[in-house]
Amino acid sequence: MVCQSGGHYHRYMRYLPIPNEIAAEARRTLLDRFGHPLHIERNQAPCRSCLRISQEPEELILLSHQPLADTNPYAEVGPIFIHAHACAPYDSPDFPADFSERELVVRAYGHDGRIADAAIAPPGGAAGVAAEFLTNDRIAEVHVRHRSYTCFDFKIVRD
Repeated sequence: MVCQSGGHYHRYMRYLPIPNEIAAEARRTLLDRFGHPLHIERNQAPCRSCLRISQEPEELILLSHQPLADTNPYAEVGPIFIHAHACAPYDSPDFPADFSERELVVRAYGHDGRIADAAIAPPGGAAGVAAEFLTNDRIAEVHVRHRSYTCFDFKIVRD
């Protein structure tokens, strides 16, 4: 059961950015794990490492990322941005603030890596949708994605 008090969900969820080793490798080699050459550009976009959305153009790197293990067709690869220079990976028990007022796609994945359910969450609603999905033991993880581009933003798992 999902309990809510004072607008905060009980702390049984973890918000995970992309693995730090993927970001560090991309910055160091300027290649992503698919062999795509990368470059630094000035842009305004969410960093999938620190989970901060730039308010002004910043130096970012666009790379391809696959958030699921490549075990079936649901293991899609898509574009994401990270800061060009090392940033502290997101590590907070709270839903990432910069994403809280966005309408977001929330996808639940089973232990087999297949999509089990999905919803479009209204601004401020993604944590509640994810919490509800995670009450089902058949759900292994939840992905949060951009509403229109559907790019991967971050992952939510049970704590």
